[in-house]
Amino acid sequence: MQAVVKINAKAGAAGTTVTDVPIPEPGVGEVRVRVQAAAICGSDRHIYHWDPSVRHMIHPPRVYGHEFCGEIDVVGPEPGRDDLQPGDYVSAEMHVTCGRCTPCRSGQAHVCNRTEIIGFHHDGTFAEYVIVPARNVIPLSREVVPLKIGAFLDALGNAVHTVQDHRLTDARVAVLGYGPIGAMAAAIAEHQGAGHIYILDVSERAIAQAERWRADRGATGVTVLRTGGDLTTEATGRILEETDGGVDLVLEMSGAESAINQGLEIARGGGSLSMLGIPSQEAITIEQFTRHFVFKGLSIYGVTGRRLFSTWERMLALLADGLQVDSLVSHEYQGLDEFTSGMEAFDTHEALKVVFYPHGKNGHA
Repeated sequence: MQAVVKINAKAGAAGTTVTDVPIPEPGVGEVRVRVQAAAICGSDRHIYHWDPSVRHMIHPPRVYGHEFCGEIDVVGPEPGRDDLQPGDYVSAEMHVTCGRCTPCRSGQAHVCNRTEIIGFHHDGTFAEYVIVPARNVIPLSREVVPLKIGAFLDALGNAVHTVQDHRLTDARVAVLGYGPIGAMAAAIAEHQGAGHIYILDVSERAIAQAERWRADRGATGVTVLRTGGDLTTEATGRILEETDGGVDLVLEMSGAESAINQGLEIARGGGSLSMLGIPSQEAITIEQFTRHFVFKGLSIYGVTGRRLFSTWERMLALLADGLQVDSLVSHEYQGLDEFTSGMEAFDTHEALKVVFYPHGKNGHA
């Protein structure tokens, strides 16, 4: 089968190739899925560029990719469930947890400290077929989840997890960082009736993308603001003035130190920060910890992955209710041959989501 393989410890095209590899066979408790659509995630970019943050997790050669949907091809022996059949349309949770540690046994498996990730520790979804644990398979409806959306449910689940503990109806929400997951979080907040949404980013391209989304949705309750340098002070002052003291909920999606500090400043007293963004450095400086956090009585939530499996249930319910995120996909490719072109579009922020169809867009089994 054709697959995208990280072949060595080099950055860019020198370390990744599209090549033929053996079709994998499912073992006990596993299924083989015929991948119909797969999307690029930010972590795939880290693998492609061989960034230090992922080197300890990847041992080349490795087929990478972890956002996907497809049809079950083969159900392996002893799957442990009787609701999976060849031809079923599915996705899967790609975090494989141990099931034995305290978090796993207390309903918090998303923070299992023995988690292994398909596409990192095991071969992933930039391929014609992928092996996944049967217990992680999520059945889908083609009417609710077309291929274009099924390709990035993993990332959409991150966005849903970021907001799922918070009341969005009538809330004033700030989204810091309009990358792919920030864009999804803004769409969820708008769909769920947020009172006002502020979208902030330092990138001109991201600001333009956010403005297009606001115009396309006719979303009068959305304000898009450029930050960075003096613009940060200006945006912060405007938000504090317009909200009479700050927003109810900050969704910090960038991981930038300046954005984290801005988020603490623009949150109202008693408000919340939900933090998905991962800083590029090990340590960051909080400029006004006492004033902007302690004295405000803020609640801060760290977000990783998706809750198993309540986030998936919530996400599929939102899609069934009409959540619109298909406009995030701007680049689609028939097959995997143009992986490098797709990565370049994603890398330069020309595209928010890039989707590949390993068997062609209409490639049903």
